[in-house]
Amino acid sequence: MRVLPDAVRNYLAWGYGGKRAFLAAMWHTGWASIGAFNSYRQVRWREVSRIVFVCKGNICRSPYAEHKFRAWGAKAVSAGLLADAGKPAALPAQQAARRRGIDLAVHRAQALSALSLTAGDLLVAFEPGHAKTLSALARKQAGVQVTLLALWSPNPRLVYLHDPYGLSENYFERCYQRIDWGLTGMFERISGAKPATGNR
Repeated sequence: MRVLPDAVRNYLAWGYGGKRAFLAAMWHTGWASIGAFNSYRQVRWREVSRIVFVCKGNICRSPYAEHKFRAWGAKAVSAGLLADAGKPAALPAQQAARRRGIDLAVHRAQALSALSLTAGDLLVAFEPGHAKTLSALARKQAGVQVTLLALWSPNPRLVYLHDPYGLSENYFERCYQRIDWGLTGMFERISGAKPATGNR
């Protein structure tokens, strides 16, 4: 097996979460380049009354997105597809969020299955696979929409955002930076104004 140079390995770990995460990101970027995820851009923003951020465990990505969006005055909640209900945000997630002005100490994970979805909800995924799962759920409730967070960032083709759980502080920072970019784009479309961000 060919070993990657340290500089390359470190770059992939910082920018994407590792080699396999990088390959997943490039795979999905290729699909994005031919319009595979365009349906997730067809958001009827005037009908959105609540944002529901959804990741796997609801202890890293989605709680940060929820609390950051709420700090800007938007209505948001978060949940996990496979969440362990009542579990606090991961300690590295709390530390990374605190460095960006967000307190996750009070957060407790909840499963998406325990959340009542209603018309006006916009389910926001961090990975295309999760978006596909959410789309199946959305079809069961009229008025529920689904999107991918990265589609509203400056690099909308980089649609896959790897889970930072168990990874380095540097990747947490990169992951949360990319979340901030997507949140800013969403907020602008919902409110027609840029948020007061502080530390981004």
